[in-house]
Amino acid sequence: MPKRQGNLTSQPEGRFLDGKLQQRLIPLVGALASPAILMTVIWVVALFAVAVGPINYLGQPSPAVLTVVAIGLAIFLLSYRGGKLAFDRWFAGLDHSPQPSARLLNSVTMAAALFGIVGIALVALDRTVLSGVSNSSYAELLRCAPGLVDTVAIRRTPLLYGGYVMFSFGFASLVLFLLKGEEIRGWAAALAQLSIISPVGYALLYSGRMPILFVLVLVAMTMLVRLAQGRTLLPRGHYLLLKTVIAVGLFAVYSSSIWSSRQSFCIQMSPLIAELQQEKNQRDTAAAASALAATSEVHRSKPPESITAAELNKRVAEAQAAPPQATGTSSTEAVLAMMLEAWNVKPRDYVASAIESSRISARSAMIGLSTYFYLTHGVRTVDIVWKARDKFTPQWGVYEVGVLSPLLRIFFPENDQVAVMETELRGALIYGFFPSVWAAAFIDFGLVGAIVYVAIWGGVAGWSAAGSRHSDLMTPLLLLVFALASVLLSPVQGPLGMANSALVLMSMAATGLVLDFAKLRARAPRDAGELGLNRPAT
Repeated sequence: MPKRQGNLTSQPEGRFLDGKLQQRLIPLVGALASPAILMTVIWVVALFAVAVGPINYLGQPSPAVLTVVAIGLAIFLLSYRGGKLAFDRWFAGLDHSPQPSARLLNSVTMAAALFGIVGIALVALDRTVLSGVSNSSYAELLRCAPGLVDTVAIRRTPLLYGGYVMFSFGFASLVLFLLKGEEIRGWAAALAQLSIISPVGYALLYSGRMPILFVLVLVAMTMLVRLAQGRTLLPRGHYLLLKTVIAVGLFAVYSSSIWSSRQSFCIQMSPLIAELQQEKNQRDTAAAASALAATSEVHRSKPPESITAAELNKRVAEAQAAPPQATGTSSTEAVLAMMLEAWNVKPRDYVASAIESSRISARSAMIGLSTYFYLTHGVRTVDIVWKARDKFTPQWGVYEVGVLSPLLRIFFPENDQVAVMETELRGALIYGFFPSVWAAAFIDFGLVGAIVYVAIWGGVAGWSAAGSRHSDLMTPLLLLVFALASVLLSPVQGPLGMANSALVLMSMAATGLVLDFAKLRARAPRDAGELGLNRPAT
């Protein structure tokens, strides 16, 4: 009987190492490919980084944070064990299912890639052509002032919503190709690699970094799974290792560039942002007065409309043409003042000394510190949320699942849940900051719901780990990659809150289920034959 590639202890052909080094490396990598072990390691590292890193978080991690993290880890690990037992008990009999045919694997990979590419193309067409707004300026403006999202009246077509449904399949296609690249050939392989434009396009359209970071983490976790299986780091051919190194390098350049450009843009747009915010407040006041007049049957003037896309484009162009404002402060003073004002933190003394002595330039220091803050400040957010826990009401997924907020604003304008959520986040001073998985779970589902949420997350991680080890099913393998990525990014966000990762999860589950149902259908005639059900009657 041939060895199963799904078994993490198997040694299929194409091993990338031999001898003693492989014997030492594979068990270590296999351990990190366990979501339970990775979860423990990543949170120990995150807490240590906050305690001694280059940014002084003033008393973090606090006793409250340590308690929350310890309880969250305990729930995750217990449910992880339960998920493994569930697979061993109810799904282990599927380990003898036949492998999907190369034709089916190529067809599913190609279909997922095309879905992702077409989906992001539809989103791009709506945002850049049909919306009527200069997307680059509009997206940057919302990054500077997210509260202005409803200030500009832009057109949205059904293409946008169709694109949102489809674009996340680009993630699934890429991961599937990296897992099964030895069997995926021709156009399917080319389209799967090209489907990386789905997360990259999404990041560019919304002036963000997280979609690219998320897909790179998915690639890294796929490599981790392959190593744990004793296979090569990436499928042979296609120059995948070189392409991966180039992608990581380009992301580093892009991340640095977008941070610098966003900082400059926000400073340049600050007068316009103040004007738009004042106009928004006036509209809100007029709307409240109009509602009061309607209830008291007193005639009042109609509240002013949101500004048009054309007007926004004109005002942004005027603001960009204005001469830059002089700050009058040294670069070191600017770095320290910005960190204190925007983040309410300051660099540790050794970092401030390095900047002051010019051993590190102010620009390099801010890029490094902003990246560090970007990845670690979720620990402090846990402490803030815990102290303000009585001020939060459950949001039932609206906080994490990014696609829900615009859908509520557009199709259910009378629903005030998004406004209430924003008010609560601003009141707790965490609006615009990353929450980590623990705070995100509480904000979305409350205390009891957060426990259930983390338990489901851990259960799925355990089920997928057991399924990847003891079967050839594709759904557990794809979900294992997603679970590992969500664990690695858990100090930043919850599993459903990373760059529309809820949509990515559904696309990966759907892709795996299509392949596994085909495997089960192929198995059914064989089982019938073994039972004698297809023998001719005598």
